[in-house]
Amino acid sequence: MEKAMNPHHKTILSKFQTLQRDRQTQGKRPEHTELGIDRIWYGLRNAERREIMLAWIKDNKDISYDDWLALCDSLYHGESYEERCAPQTLLDKYPKFRQQLPLSQLDRWLEQLDGWAEVDTTCQSIFTHKDLLAGWSSWEKFLESLSQDKNTNKRRASLVLLVRPVSKSPDERLLTQMFTTVERLKSEKDKRITKAISWVLREASRQHHSDITTYLNENAQSLPAIAVRETRKKLETGKK
Repeated sequence: MEKAMNPHHKTILSKFQTLQRDRQTQGKRPEHTELGIDRIWYGLRNAERREIMLAWIKDNKDISYDDWLALCDSLYHGESYEERCAPQTLLDKYPKFRQQLPLSQLDRWLEQLDGWAEVDTTCQSIFTHKDLLAGWSSWEKFLESLSQDKNTNKRRASLVLLVRPVSKSPDERLLTQMFTTVERLKSEKDKRITKAISWVLREASRQHHSDITTYLNENAQSLPAIAVRETRKKLETGKK
């Protein structure tokens, strides 16, 4: 039996579709293959999607945790790229709800994502080092599980979820987890993984410059070439 769409979801989707129809009339709908997805895309820019979500949040400031959770879940099961990326703003703007979120639920949501763009929208900049460290024993097990999942998108998530935390916090637990994950995944050839390894190593250098330098020198032969090249540039110039 098909799951009924959340009523708030219907409102948000209508906004996405209205803007898409306006763009189609102007002949400006872009291709979507660059996002690594194979589903409906209404052609909205990230800023446009976020503007719609912020307007909805302004009108629904008093939403309960249960209703917030139901809306996120409904969006993650939507048919379009915009719907599956929309929870980013809900996770960002309701930090108390985000911190209550069971990791088992986050795992189920990650199962709905496909391609680097969808994964990164949820994982790149939402969960902070404070979020992870406040429940580190659970997060450590969760990240370990993701890194060993058969789903490549979830293995990418195990790296991308660490990008912001290791760039903002000197905590050694985060760095150790990052190294463990990179070691586990460094032999993979899929660009979703190799580029994520490069990304997390570069960002970790902000707080752990000497550790990343040492690791790169000792493991250059076994790491993806793109990770070695881009991380060395970051270490030497401070630029990507």
